[in-house]
Amino acid sequence: MLEISKKEPELEGLDDEIAVIRGSIWDNCRDWCHKCDIYFPENEKERVTRKCSCGRTLGFIPRKGIDEYLKTLPKEEREAREHGVWHHLSGLVYKELHRESHIYNDFAIPREWMRVEAIDPHDARETCWIFGAVSPEEIEIFGKTKNRIYWFDYLFSSSPIEDLVKQAKATRAMHGYSDPAVVILDKKWGSKENMKSGYNEGESRTWQTELEKHGVKRIRLSHSSPGDVDLGHKIVREYLKPHYSKVTQSEKPGMLFAKSGCAGINGPTHYMFNYQYNDKGKPKEEYKDFPDTIRYVAMEQLTYKAPEDQAEVAGYFKDRMDNTIRARRIGAVL
Repeated sequence: MLEISKKEPELEGLDDEIAVIRGSIWDNCRDWCHKCDIYFPENEKERVTRKCSCGRTLGFIPRKGIDEYLKTLPKEEREAREHGVWHHLSGLVYKELHRESHIYNDFAIPREWMRVEAIDPHDARETCWIFGAVSPEEIEIFGKTKNRIYWFDYLFSSSPIEDLVKQAKATRAMHGYSDPAVVILDKKWGSKENMKSGYNEGESRTWQTELEKHGVKRIRLSHSSPGDVDLGHKIVREYLKPHYSKVTQSEKPGMLFAKSGCAGINGPTHYMFNYQYNDKGKPKEEYKDFPDTIRYVAMEQLTYKAPEDQAEVAGYFKDRMDNTIRARRIGAVL
């Protein structure tokens, strides 16, 4: 059944003849409407009232019966049995994600929006490269004014760095820009020396130096201190919440994904909707790469800068990097 469900279009599958319909056990409650939080005492012993004022048809099981049944379930089965969530998805990292609200119809990103990119590189498997834009729409993250992020394209490729950069530059050109304000690179792999690829013996190279050599500018290494992964998840969840924007005078999530641009079984949307914790509460390796790129950017909590101010943004990241390098050198001398 799991393999069948993964073919459903809503889960980025490719079989239009498959539909998965989910429901909560509370949909079948006869004396309580879980959507309105209204109790119908006359329905406790038998189904007298058939509909709630919201229009929802009441079910056949009393609330007490459902409560007693749920108490008998193991913790790991509760969400699947109560809310109809697939058991293999019950440990989702981002349960706030909903296709109805977090997916937008692709549009041409305005030239004045601030472009951002993030890379999760690998030697042994595909590298994930995501393209996004910070819009002028203001949102609030932990009480501070930030801006809404639109993810609009990606690369999922095992090509050598030189070819990968060519693909990235072609993607940028297709979306009407040449360089982003910043490129966040996974620190673990970005600064790792002695990359595999048959380089000269004794020659030390990193993803960062190779990307820069092939023309990728404004690279900033991601946060990698203890606890940053959990903190990053928390920040992403804040972005995924609805935020009211004065610019558009409407409420929508602080982070959205292009319907076509981020689609595909190896795309950001599919990965985000399937990113899970294991039984020990740690993120699973499967489906984590694109969520990692999104976490890198979210942790920077970027603020929109108009095109004339984006050089200042790039300078800010360069200063941070220079200060980090300088501190390391001083520490080494001491």
